[in-house]
Amino acid sequence: MKRNLTVGVLLAIFCIAAGVASLLLSSCAAVRSALNIENPRYSLHDIRPRVDVALPLSASSIDIDFALEVENPNSVGLRLDQIDFNLLINNNPVLDSISQQDIHIPANGRGDVRLRTRIGYQNVRSLWTEIVNVIQGNRARYELRGNAYYNTPLGRLKFPVSVYSTR
Repeated sequence: MKRNLTVGVLLAIFCIAAGVASLLLSSCAAVRSALNIENPRYSLHDIRPRVDVALPLSASSIDIDFALEVENPNSVGLRLDQIDFNLLINNNPVLDSISQQDIHIPANGRGDVRLRTRIGYQNVRSLWTEIVNVIQGNRARYELRGNAYYNTPLGRLKFPVSVYSTR
């Protein structure tokens, strides 16, 4: 008799656990479809290259600061955790970079993200013509391609980023 009671209790616990799991899975799917989070829109502002010439020349570099505006069209706020991106100047790949962020983008609002990247001596040599043109005040086309990672009510979501600016 005691064995039947134990088996019955275990079966009841299993049924309750299965019911709770089913309820949680269906509510997560409902929340996901109700929120329908879409990729924010991006635009580049305030691009500032800074040249740091040093001796020996191999210690020289160029720092580029970007102000990236993120426009959130969603009905929930998003937290930007990370952006990984490729930087191109005049369609020439310059470098790959990752920027760790912790920036809140309000629902149906905007947020500014500061990105800084450093172009080392080896990349400076290969892009010398473009860099001289930028230093002399000629226009350069900057492009960022990569991914943005957001912490949302649905978990961590990854969205593509592709934005360019002529300056």
